[in-house]
Formats: sequence, C-alpha cells, structure tokens
Amino acid sequence: MITRQKLLSALDGDTKNPFQNKNIDHHVIAITLLRERIPYEVCKSIIATAQHGQIWLCDVDDCLPYLTDADLSVLADCNISIDGFDSLYLFI
Repeated sequence: MITRQKLLSALDGDTKNPFQNKNIDHHVIAITLLRERIPYEVCKSIIATAQHGQIWLCDVDDCLPYLTDADLSVLADCNISIDGFDSLYLFI
C-alpha cells in the first residue's frame, strides 16, 4: 500500500516533472487509472466536481490502498495534484 507521504512526495509540484509522454491524453489516462484501481463500491465517482479549468477527483484516502509505485509515476506525469481538502485534482 502507498502511504500518504509517498503520494504527497510523488505529486509534489516542486519535484515532479509532468508531461514526459506528450503522445497521450493525460486527463483520460489519470481518470481511467483511478477507475481501474479503486473498486466502484469504495468510490462511485472518480470525478467529484469540476469548475472552469479544474477537475477534482477522488479523496486521497479512497485511493491510497489501491495505488502502486508505477501508478504514482503515471499520476505525476498526468500532473495530478492534491488540494488543501485532500482531494486529487488536475487542470484541464
């Protein structure tokens, strides 16, 4: 299981280097990865809400038990971040 600290470190805006793979749709990849990993019973909606330019995804606690180290690399490449309310989010 990935720890909260490991997730925070992987998605830290000062150290991650996103968009290494420019030939993919980063939004679809991130949302699909979370939907595939997190059981539907745990998180029925990966996309919690959206506003102009931002999509809020699931809570950190919902995804921690299901993510792998490889998943953290993918999410970092997709430029996923964590907000002050412990939700994953991305810019569109």
